[in-house]
Amino acid sequence: MKNVLRHTVVLFALLLLCAAGTAHPAGIDMKEGDWEISSVASMTMGGMSMPSMPSTSTFCLTREDPVPKSERDKDCRIVNRKVVGNTVSWRMECKKGEGEGEISYRGTTYDGFIKMKMVEDGQAMNMNIKLAGKYLGPCPKGQKSGATGETAKQMAAGQQAAAQAQQMQAEQEALRKKCEEFVKRTAVPAEDPGGCEQDGFTRSKECEEKVGKLNLEYGQYEITVEEASRISSSCALSETKRKTVCMNMDDPIPQELRPGRQVRKVKRGKDKITWRESSESGETMGGIVYRGTSFEGVVIQKSRPGSGMEHLQVTKVTGRRVGVGDCTKEVDSADVGRGYTAKKKGGDSATQTDNILKNPVKKIRNLFGY
Repeated sequence: MKNVLRHTVVLFALLLLCAAGTAHPAGIDMKEGDWEISSVASMTMGGMSMPSMPSTSTFCLTREDPVPKSERDKDCRIVNRKVVGNTVSWRMECKKGEGEGEISYRGTTYDGFIKMKMVEDGQAMNMNIKLAGKYLGPCPKGQKSGATGETAKQMAAGQQAAAQAQQMQAEQEALRKKCEEFVKRTAVPAEDPGGCEQDGFTRSKECEEKVGKLNLEYGQYEITVEEASRISSSCALSETKRKTVCMNMDDPIPQELRPGRQVRKVKRGKDKITWRESSESGETMGGIVYRGTSFEGVVIQKSRPGSGMEHLQVTKVTGRRVGVGDCTKEVDSADVGRGYTAKKKGGDSATQTDNILKNPVKKIRNLFGY
């Protein structure tokens, strides 16, 4: 509401300048120079009365049109201006309302009023402003019109703040559109029609026999994580993250693609894993496509935090293999489901010892290379 008042007071000052500059040739008793403009505004909005708000500003009033074109208010225009003796009255029409005003001059002083009816944020607002003015002296050297002193500084600061706010709003809108574009183009991979259904992401021997081994080479992967969150018309992109993770057929889903709750059923193919979970609170859809040494996955989570609201969380993860590092390799296909754990590169020393004891001569020869 303070912004509304500030806007109206500035509008009043411009209207006063227009009225004075136009009315003086008709014989109004107003001395040209630097004037102090005092106002006390009271307003009601939505059935509530606001405390009176005083304001003081200074403007240079001259006989010529004192308002530069760039300073004229673009949202209002003066209509039905009348001059009777030393009194100027007018009506104004604005994009968000209408009003009327009157000023009576007495040489170096004046008094008057402005009444405004406006609509702000969908609510009707009535504003009454009592006016008083007095002549201070000549205008600053070299100045013929416009705000003076602290008023000029405040108006310049206000214009700068408004420009910065407009720029920030434009940047936020650009980010929102970028977020919407990301959400629109990011889709969960389609389910493999020949896929095998299994429990969770754990490697299944039955599915491996049916569709073959997953097209994923074990090792260290550099991944890129992109995330967007949309609630109603608000959409925000998170900062893109990059990190390295270990992946193999026993652990083929990056943590960033795993939903908060455990997935009960997934559809697994040779090049793809997809899943879908529904509950009273929402729905989760996800999938990942493997291409040997790279992959691309998406998970979309929908929830309903309140009546008529939908929260959409979209996460996209892409990765490429950059080496082996200290990552573990998946267990052999024959050992899937037997409780074996993945072996580190080079194998387990206890397993090597067992193999040597089974055929000591052959294994010792292989060990020493003869």
